[in-house]
Formats: sequence, structure tokens, C-alpha cells
Amino acid sequence: MIWILSLILVVVILIPTYVTLAFYLVWHYDRRNFQAPPAEGERDPLRGSAVARAILVEAASLTFLSGTYPLRLLHDASPKRARACDHRPVILVHGYGGNSANFLWMQWRLRRQGFRNVYAVSYTPPHINARKLAAQVARHVENVLARTGAEQVDLVCHSMGGPLTRYALKNLGLAGKVNKVITLGSPHYGTRISSLFPARGAAAQMRYRSPFLEELAEGGQCPGEARFYCLYSELDNFVMPASTATLADAEENLHLPYLGHCALLYSPRVARAVCERLKAD
Repeated sequence: MIWILSLILVVVILIPTYVTLAFYLVWHYDRRNFQAPPAEGERDPLRGSAVARAILVEAASLTFLSGTYPLRLLHDASPKRARACDHRPVILVHGYGGNSANFLWMQWRLRRQGFRNVYAVSYTPPHINARKLAAQVARHVENVLARTGAEQVDLVCHSMGGPLTRYALKNLGLAGKVNKVITLGSPHYGTRISSLFPARGAAAQMRYRSPFLEELAEGGQCPGEARFYCLYSELDNFVMPASTATLADAEENLHLPYLGHCALLYSPRVARAVCERLKAD
């Protein structure tokens, strides 16, 4: 029995590590062969020791994310009432293939900082049309507004959650109902790594400069009267190029160096930056 458990533990660790290394090989290839001007705040050149350490942290982050994935069953939020608090409700929106449990650590940090109305949501399945997924995000927002009695909410979005939120603000009636949107490694103009996934549904729509994302940017990159803050890293192994995680019309594009895509969810630096921007007037 012990050796079976040990084998399972090894597999659980090795698979996320293999995936992390594979995606960083793609990241390296992309950086070498598709030269792009550095995004705002990006530092160059990268330090080898810091990159190696960041890759290890990313592998550990993906391992933790995978291990906590089943906790969605306990973590999905349907608020029954608002808790007494001076802050607007905060809704956490995950990325492609994820679920609400991806924000376990972020939700804990926000509540420690005094944000009592924090709700993580899930949308499924990830492979369907992004417009349908955005409709699920919109319904979650409407549900939180109705249950809490709040006039507006703030959203923190990881990865594909950012473009879905922008679509919901632009096309699905959320305009004026969202005050701030903070995106973490969101491919607002898509990512070249999506070309490795089957060309169907949201994966195809998240390809770099896809028609869906070009259409989404028409008439303004930051729709719905919301204030946008884009947090990103040049070492994001899912978002290529890094500049696609920024928006020219955003209130701020904040570069946080040496963080992988999943590490953005568990970084104390990211959590501090999110709290500061949620608390700012």
C-alpha cells in the first residue's frame, strides 16, 4: 500500500513538472524566434538563476493547483447574504481549464485583508464557445449582486477570465455593474501557445490576434465603464508574447518579474498588488 501511495505521489509531482518544463521550452522557442518589443515595465535581460528558481516555483504552483482541483465541490460560492463590510463584493474568475479552487490562496489572503465578501466562481466546460462561457461569468456577477444587494462588484480574473469578463462587460449587460477589473496573466490579445490546442471553442478563440479578440477590442479595450488593472510577467509560460497581457487603455499595466502563469495565483507580490488596487479609490 505504501509503495502505491508513493507511486501516486511521484506521478502527481512529475506530471506538473513535465508540463511546466515543456511549456517553458515553447516559451524559449517563442522568445527566440518571434522577437517583440518589451512590454511596459519589462526588464531585460533575464538572469539565469532567477529564471531557474521561477521555473521551480511554477512547477510547484501547478502541482498545488492540480492537487486542489477537486476542492471545487466545496469551494464554489453561492452567497446567501452580504457580510458587513465597507468594500464592494469581489468575484474571482479563473482561467481556461480551471475552477474556483484555483483561488483558494488568493481568497484567503483577501479575507485576511478585510475583504469579507469574496466569491470564487466556476464556468464549464472550457472547450465551448467563449461567448457562452462569458454568459456564465455574467450570470455569476448578477447572482452576487442580487444576493448581496450591492450596486457594483470588483473582479479579479486569471488568464482567460480576463477576456471573458471584457466580453461580458461589452455585450452581456454588465456595463456599470463592475467598478474594477484586475487581470492576472490574461491573454487579452490571445497567446501563440493556444495553437498547440485543438482548434475548437475557446481554445481557438484565445489564439494570438484571433478574430474573436480583435472584435472584442473594437470600440475600446476596457468596456463597461470599468477600471482595468493588468498584472503580468515576462516569464509567463502560457501568455506569448507577454505584451498581450496588457491593455493600452488600462489604468495600469503592472509588470511583476519572474512569475510563471500559475505562480501568479499564489505569489505574495501579486496578492499585495491586488489588495492595494482593490482598496484604492
